[in-house]
Amino acid sequence: MKHQNPSMGPHDIGGETAGPIDIVDHGMSHWEKHANALRMTVSGLKLGTLDEMRRACENLGDRYNQIGYFEKQTEALAIVMAEKSVIPDEELQKEIINVRERFKVPIIPLPEDHDHDGKPIQEDETGEGPNRHHCMNLAMQGILERKGLIEPNQIRQKIEKFDGDYPSRGAKVVARSWVDSKFKERLLLDANPVIEDFGIDLEHAARIIALENTTDVHNVVVCTLCSCYPRQLMGQPPTWYKSRSYRSRMVYEPRAVLKEFGTHIPNNVTIRTHDSNADMRYIVIPMRPEGTNGWTEDKLETIISRDCLVGVTLPGVKSNELD
Repeated sequence: MKHQNPSMGPHDIGGETAGPIDIVDHGMSHWEKHANALRMTVSGLKLGTLDEMRRACENLGDRYNQIGYFEKQTEALAIVMAEKSVIPDEELQKEIINVRERFKVPIIPLPEDHDHDGKPIQEDETGEGPNRHHCMNLAMQGILERKGLIEPNQIRQKIEKFDGDYPSRGAKVVARSWVDSKFKERLLLDANPVIEDFGIDLEHAARIIALENTTDVHNVVVCTLCSCYPRQLMGQPPTWYKSRSYRSRMVYEPRAVLKEFGTHIPNNVTIRTHDSNADMRYIVIPMRPEGTNGWTEDKLETIISRDCLVGVTLPGVKSNELD
């Protein structure tokens, strides 16, 4: 696959020709969650900005297309930490060796009937230990903890937030906007302080812009450069959001992409694609489905999915639930 514009870097793929989108969210492994939590924690503490890490990621050259998403993020974080003299490369390499030694365990023969209800066997049960990039992240975490720059439980707590509280926040905001017109007006005008006043700590997140769907306009969100996403409102971005096909095609054939998600937007409705970046993120406010008058906010939340907030699907209401 070639870039349409030779001056574009390997990361800048908006508008490229690409194939079908795998719309299944394949989730994240533990090491990927750890890598993401470490990166977000470092950014939150101003030890390195997401913009600096993205720039380092974009400068990986050919390697950008040779390794996975979280591998790129890990190597970019290490580059930024070295550039800022927070973790010199020599110190990191020594700590990686220590991490590998710490995880050397004997291989324990497993009984034939040993399983995890279909879930993958843990790394320590095979004797393999963490992969190379997980070792890098564990090493960086250990160094930052020893230097007093992060707390020992900080990364674990961040992972728990991403798995627990964060994914439900966006639905709460939208549900409130559906029942409180004044709240929605303020949300559309300046979302961050309104969301903070609503009791949600955005943890110094980038500017968030709320986009209201109407009978004339349907909004959808993409990040053509990487995967900028309002994590503090919606949890982790789904696998497809970070995929090459989604990032490439959403900017030039959004209607066709939405059809792959089972979302059919009438031809008389304008589709507006919004490209997230390091400075601003978006949340879509879907139209409230007819027949939901009288529903409580809690009940409304149940029909607002993460995919609705990106704009690739619509709120799902079963016919037997309508008024």
